[in-house]
Amino acid sequence: MEFQVSLIQMIIVGSVINGFIFVFLVLEKKENRQANRFLSLTIISMCLTFTPFILDIRIWNSYQWLSWLPFSLSYWIGPAFYFYIKILTEGSNAFRKKDFWHFSPLILNYIHSIYHAFTGSSNPWPFMHHFAELLESAAILSVMIYLVFSYRLVKSYQRSLLNNVSNTELIDLRWVNKFIVITAASFVLILIFVIAGMLVGGKFAPLQWTEPRAFILLIYSVVLYWLSISGFKQAQTHQVLEMKDEPNEQSDDQLSEVIQKLSLIIESDKLFRNPELSLSNLSEASGISERVISNAINNELGKNFFQFINDYRIEEVKDLLKDPANDHLKILSLAYGAGFNSKASFNRVFKSSTGLTPIAFKAANR
Repeated sequence: MEFQVSLIQMIIVGSVINGFIFVFLVLEKKENRQANRFLSLTIISMCLTFTPFILDIRIWNSYQWLSWLPFSLSYWIGPAFYFYIKILTEGSNAFRKKDFWHFSPLILNYIHSIYHAFTGSSNPWPFMHHFAELLESAAILSVMIYLVFSYRLVKSYQRSLLNNVSNTELIDLRWVNKFIVITAASFVLILIFVIAGMLVGGKFAPLQWTEPRAFILLIYSVVLYWLSISGFKQAQTHQVLEMKDEPNEQSDDQLSEVIQKLSLIIESDKLFRNPELSLSNLSEASGISERVISNAINNELGKNFFQFINDYRIEEVKDLLKDPANDHLKILSLAYGAGFNSKASFNRVFKSSTGLTPIAFKAANR
């Protein structure tokens, strides 16, 4: 029996192999160790869900016991990714024993196999056969729902992050939101293809470049590469203090005193020059609780912690740019010295604060 392997199938094989390699790499990382277990499960589930599209249909016809192997773990993709995000944003206690029920729908992936285990290659009850296929395909909806929940977690985390840290470049999870949007779009395409295939009674055939399914699988391959590489690169996330709408316990005068004390400490000790400065660091340095600091910054100044600290950094850079004695220094080195940790973040914050780029500001003040 001769089998032909298409270029698309080779790409899929490559992405699956890449996925399994990154599973081991991710599990070896010290950062986000608990969360990475669920990232690894997500990648494994995606790889195994891919596998049936690699094998030739004649293999499936000859060896029907293959249907019992854990190739289709599509019902685990959504919850595994969701708890990866949940632990990244809320900490290792975000997953508890009672949450195992999220993974129980996996049985729906195998109703189709159970059906054929009793009927063999025949199809005495077509309705049951199509119903089992429908349940298996419904995993796409499950993934979409968990992606929505994950997106909401990230947006909430990003809002809270600005009240807790002064630099967000490596930990703000912007890549996750982009990933969710692209993945959701690709799964919508997959859902459309599945529905269209059911309507026309489509059968499995060797993958060709002209097939819509081939295009969708290429997107799926890119998504798998993206998740594996981005998850491996993800820095240790910062556990944030969730600010709730609570009545302010301090008077305006007390809030003003807190801001004055904070400003004195920040300016005298140049705390803003520390790129890793966080709300907890400032609390330790000032002896004021994190919640009181946040209330003072939010209610007295109408800012968040991120804006509060970066205002000091911007003012220092502005002073340095105005001084001709610093002309021999690169603007980026001045930014790093003031506490910024990336060029993109510095340029974005500087223009937002001054309305000018650093170069334009320097030229306008000479």
